[in-house]
Amino acid sequence: MIAVAGKIYMRLLDALGWRLRRVFGDHRIDRILVGLARLWRPLLTKPVFIGITGSAGKSTTKELLIGVLSYHGRGVANPGTLNMVAEVAKTILRAMPWHSFCISEVGAHEPGAMDEPLTLLKPSVGIVTVIADDHLSAYGSRGAIAQEKGKLIAAMPTTGTAVLNADDALVYGMAASCAAKVITYGTSSTADLRAKDIRSAWPDRLSFVATWSGQSVQVQTQLCGTHWIPAVLSAMGGGLATGMSLVECALGIAGVAPFEGRMQPVTTLEGVTFIRDDVKAPLWGFDATFDFLQNATAKRKILVIGELSEIGNIKKADAYRRVAVRAQTTADITIFVGPWAYSVLNFRVPGNSDALHAFGRVRDASAFIKSIARAGDLVLLKGNVRQDHFMRIVLDRTGDIACWRDDCQKMLFCDICPERMKPSGGPVRLPTAATSKVAAQPGMTVAPGAENLQLIIGLGNHRAEYMGTPHNAGFEAVDAFAMAYALTWDETPTAWIARGNVEGIAVCAVKLRTDINLTGGAMHDMASSLSLGAADCILVYDDLATPLGKVRTRTNGGAGGHRGAASVFEAFQSNDIRRVKMGIGTATSTLDRPTYVTTPFDNASRDLADAALRVAVAHITELLIQRAKGGAGKPKAP
Repeated sequence: MIAVAGKIYMRLLDALGWRLRRVFGDHRIDRILVGLARLWRPLLTKPVFIGITGSAGKSTTKELLIGVLSYHGRGVANPGTLNMVAEVAKTILRAMPWHSFCISEVGAHEPGAMDEPLTLLKPSVGIVTVIADDHLSAYGSRGAIAQEKGKLIAAMPTTGTAVLNADDALVYGMAASCAAKVITYGTSSTADLRAKDIRSAWPDRLSFVATWSGQSVQVQTQLCGTHWIPAVLSAMGGGLATGMSLVECALGIAGVAPFEGRMQPVTTLEGVTFIRDDVKAPLWGFDATFDFLQNATAKRKILVIGELSEIGNIKKADAYRRVAVRAQTTADITIFVGPWAYSVLNFRVPGNSDALHAFGRVRDASAFIKSIARAGDLVLLKGNVRQDHFMRIVLDRTGDIACWRDDCQKMLFCDICPERMKPSGGPVRLPTAATSKVAAQPGMTVAPGAENLQLIIGLGNHRAEYMGTPHNAGFEAVDAFAMAYALTWDETPTAWIARGNVEGIAVCAVKLRTDINLTGGAMHDMASSLSLGAADCILVYDDLATPLGKVRTRTNGGAGGHRGAASVFEAFQSNDIRRVKMGIGTATSTLDRPTYVTTPFDNASRDLADAALRVAVAHITELLIQRAKGGAGKPKAP
């Protein structure tokens, strides 16, 4: 009766899940599931219950273990990466008396998180993968994380088996508190189940020789990269723990296809091969990424990197720097995508401007990749499924995607999203600097004696309704600069331009007649027509992070959320642009940013903004002089 009730309840949840949760609440529904699982578990005597924990590799080990155990029988396992107590309960309720196995990952996002799942699951086989920095802030140390995850091993009955990673000292140490049989795995000589003669150089797949209890067997997998070795061995260890032979475990592993979004190869009709590793991009996982690329054979190696996660206690800027520097030693072309992308441009290897690119939006990165990728290229996509949705880059090759949102946050792959063909996001903006050289525009040539010309661009909205608003602070600052040095404005179809000589320096001040968020392409075109580079330009714009009335000067850095500034760095593919940031920040906690930046200043704010304009003129002048003298006005070296 309990089994029937459980199955009926699960079917109801599948059909009416969100409705039931809306009426009764998530907590009440989850507690009902836990209660049913607690009653059902003692009745399941045939299935071998297996628990898997660790900081990484849980889902991979689980999927591989399903392949191994399915060689002899049928069973169930938790779907995806779902491993909280309610998901453990659901997995138990799916298990039937005739099944051979029931596998569940056990998460440990906070101290005590494993206690209830273990009392439900009552596993006789426990597998621990690795201890890393996931949830480090919740525990304070790796040792504390190991103590929590070690509860799985301490819970093993004397008739059970613990499968432990011999290459991880914290996992290996769990054997001391285990009353059950222990199988260790790894590449070290102390491991019971050991891998040697490991090979995996793209386009070849991972293979190795496994040794166990005096036996040896050649293991051929379908997986890409040597970093799969711990997961493969842990799954084989799980198979051995249930009574399978070493040969049977190897045959089971051979039948497991690459997992979606985890080093999954996808080759297009044009002959471009993508390696989709777009589930997550933890900083500690990049060593495996670089090792794979280093050993791969391909016409060109292109690495696409999204938002970094799990960076530990280091600064985010330092994390991006580390990855950017290392990436340029292993990939022919590296492309960063996301709000932090522009910060890496400071670390481009001198003399190779094509080696590193940055894009704020996935759509623009995808368009750039389409423009450069050719048959024989290997493109590795390293991103986070929630933040980046890099699968769109693959779908874009066939036109199977129309959604280009950068704020989706859905935890699912785009090919199964019902909104993937719903047009969204702005149009493609391919940066001129990354794709081609721009022809000079009529009337925009370098005048005699102006070889050391410097270009000053103010950001703003050219339409009359935006006059006097915070978002036009860049325009106003350039106006004040032109007035201070008696420069005369000339109007053209694309911009207002004021040329002249300031402190003996040739200058060209510009207010573009384009939408502020599309400034980049127009500014790059103008600079190119004047034979100027990023280091010859000064960008003046509003900054919400700086208090109203204050002015800051920077010689590099990111866009700070300003989409107009971001479009400039993207168009130039450079951070070597000096910038004067006009503070428009306010202490209002419930600020409606779009409304605030496009609403004219009130009288008190106007006085502060006007005072800041005089300061801005001094800052711009100082940057001009420093640059002309070859001093601190030049962008700082990385």
